[in-house]
Amino acid sequence: MAVINMSEAGIAEALALAEATPQRLAASSAGRDDTHLSEPPAPGEWSPLEILNHLRACEEVWMHSVHTMLAHHNPRLQETHPRQWIKTATPYTAQPFTKGLRVFTLRREALLITLRGLSTTDWARECRIKQKTHTVFSHVWRMVQHEHIHCAEIEAILRS
Repeated sequence: MAVINMSEAGIAEALALAEATPQRLAASSAGRDDTHLSEPPAPGEWSPLEILNHLRACEEVWMHSVHTMLAHHNPRLQETHPRQWIKTATPYTAQPFTKGLRVFTLRREALLITLRGLSTTDWARECRIKQKTHTVFSHVWRMVQHEHIHCAEIEAILRS
């Protein structure tokens, strides 16, 4: 997936990818039971459930930054790593895949409502995390690229 600059076409692609993620997860897991979805393909590898939980943590952390950018002018944010977030701040790791996907899908629908209502100026809003400047667009683009990789990983696991 190529890096895309913020433009109307780039925003449209980011929105389409964000909308596609829950659909891809649902399609790849259709007909699978939660027990199978919680089994890693090999020792030391993540199960589809663990990948989904990772995606949920990333979405929560990165979208918190997006909402903060939309609410404040050029905020400075602490970096929160999703792998740390999932260990310390989230109760959903005990949920089965089907419930986790349902929650992820509902959160994504809400996020898409917000993102679709943004102006080009809103997409360009910035924040500083550590010494790096991020925009709403760069954060959403980063998220959908990351999700694309992990969706392909789940699809490969469930094909084998």
